[in-house]
Formats: sequence, structure tokens, C-alpha cells
Amino acid sequence: MGLKKQTKPKKYILKPDSHLLAHNVELVGIQTTQKLYKLVFDFNKIFGFDFYLNEDLILERRHKTIAFQNYITPENNIGQKMRLLQNEVLIPVSHPNTLFDTDEAFYLFPDLPGLNYLLMLYKDEEVDYQFIQQNFKVPYTCRFIEIDVYKCATVFPVFPV
Repeated sequence: MGLKKQTKPKKYILKPDSHLLAHNVELVGIQTTQKLYKLVFDFNKIFGFDFYLNEDLILERRHKTIAFQNYITPENNIGQKMRLLQNEVLIPVSHPNTLFDTDEAFYLFPDLPGLNYLLMLYKDEEVDYQFIQQNFKVPYTCRFIEIDVYKCATVFPVFPV
């Protein structure tokens, strides 16, 4: 039996000067206590977006391999997709001298630690940040924050469109 060669997961980078940003990409941060699957369910129900679970985004953070959930929509009539990405992953850490475990937080966008999830939109006439913010009515707290990707110092790891 031969050993399988391990392949590193591909890492796609979206930089502020990337051609993807030239196509009017909006990045919206989401703060909520809801689980991502519930948020996806509500987006699909309210807007009819048809988000579905895609491959996890695998990155190295502090010598650990972290999987960030990644939901995408099918292409709309003008060929655009949306993404809903997990920004925060909590991993339990046990401490040898205490009875209690704590969680260590890892972030897809380390410059944006206050955000649980990220919504990546490609602007069109029908759906934009303001439309979602005004029409996303749910019985739990959910705060949307528009992010200026040109002023953020981070390089954004995302799947290609």
C-alpha cells in the first residue's frame, strides 16, 4: 500500500485591488447569537435566496486547522452568487488545573473579531445591503454592519466566485 500524498487545501485571496472587487462586491458583517443554519433558513425563507451548504473553507490559524462553514446561492439571472461565511469558530480548550473548559475563538477575518458571520454580495439592482437590512425581520437580535473592504487591512480568504 502506498501512502496517500496529502494535498493542502487551496487558499483563494481577495485583496482590495482584486478584479473581484472591481465588480461591486459588498461585504456585510452579521452579529447575532443564532446558529448559522438558522440564519440561512431565515434568509432563504424571507428573501428566497436558496442558500445551500458548500465546502468548508479550511485555513490554518495559530497552528490549528480550522473549518469555516460556507453557504452559497445558485447564480441569479445575471450570473451573480452570494456567500454567507462563518467568521467565528469556537474550539473548546481544556485546562489541566481547572474544572472548567473555555472556548478559543478563531476568525476568518482576524481584523473583524466582533462579527459572527459575513455576507458577501455582488451589487445588483434588486439586492443590496440596505435592502437586506430593512427587510430582514426576525424574532431574535441580528445586527448588520457594512464593511469597507478597501479600508480594511486584512486580505480576505474566500472561495472563488
